[in-house]
Order: sequence, then structure tokens, then C-alpha cells
Amino acid sequence: MVDLFLILLILLVLIFSVWISSVLFGAPFQPSSNKELREIIELTKAKKKDRIADLGSGNGKIVIEFAKHGVEAHGYEINPLLVWISRRKIKNLGLQKKAFIHGGNFMNANLSKFNIITSFQISYIMPGLERKLKKELKPGSKVISNTWKFPDWKPRKKLGHVYLYVKN
Repeated sequence: MVDLFLILLILLVLIFSVWISSVLFGAPFQPSSNKELREIIELTKAKKKDRIADLGSGNGKIVIEFAKHGVEAHGYEINPLLVWISRRKIKNLGLQKKAFIHGGNFMNANLSKFNIITSFQISYIMPGLERKLKKELKPGSKVISNTWKFPDWKPRKKLGHVYLYVKN
């Protein structure tokens, strides 16, 4: 009986953490569809030498897909439950040498070591994210945004709801 109570309590705490972190710290979790994932992969034209960062990596879907293609992929996720879920998936798939999930706010991360960035954020985050990426990324770096456009940066290409930007 105590074990069941403890399990239920942990589950409630985890559910509450998902809700509170999205309210306080960023966009609510909404995974990219399989169609959007294919469009992201197509737009990046990623090669094995690339280094990718997925900002707000959620359940790790994008990170895992790139790692399956042999590309080093890092996810940044603020929600501890989603970090845990992603890390378990990566371990279960044996992708620990190519896929990495970092807990915390991606706005505090140095993104200069990545040449491809993927993101599925929300409108009010886009202006600050645009400034950060323009400041930190090297020329030629690719930025993929699912659904949301940057306010001043013009996309080079669009597939469905997925936009490709390239840093000048």
C-alpha cells in the first residue's frame, strides 16, 4: 500500500513539474509530427560531420532521428521529466555516443559549437532567440524553425510549416 502511494505521489509530482515548467519557463510541449520531422531532415541536409542542437528537445524525437543517421545531436530541454524520458529512449536505442540531452534553459547555453539548430518554440520566444542565434552562430550555420518565424530574419526555404534560415 505504501509503495502504491509513493508511486502515485511521484507521478503527481512529475505531472505537476511538466505543467509548471511550461507555464514558468517556456513553450508547452508539442512534439513535431512525423511529416515535420521528415521536412526538418530534408531541409538540414545534415552530414555526419555536423553538430546539431535541438532547442526545447521535448521527448528527444529530433535528437534521436539525427543520431540514427550518424549525426552528433544535442537536445536542450528545461523540463526534467522530458529530459529523463529522452535519456531513457536514447539509452534503450543504444545511441549514447551520438545523442545527448542537456537539462536546463537553452538561452543559457553557448550554441557556437553547433552548425545546425532546430527549434519548435512559440511566438514570444522568437525575437530573443533570433538575437541569440545571430550573435553566437558562425556564418553558414543553418537554423530550422517549426511553425514559428523569426521577426527580422528571412527564411531561405520553407517546407510545409518548417522554415530554413542560414546565418550570413
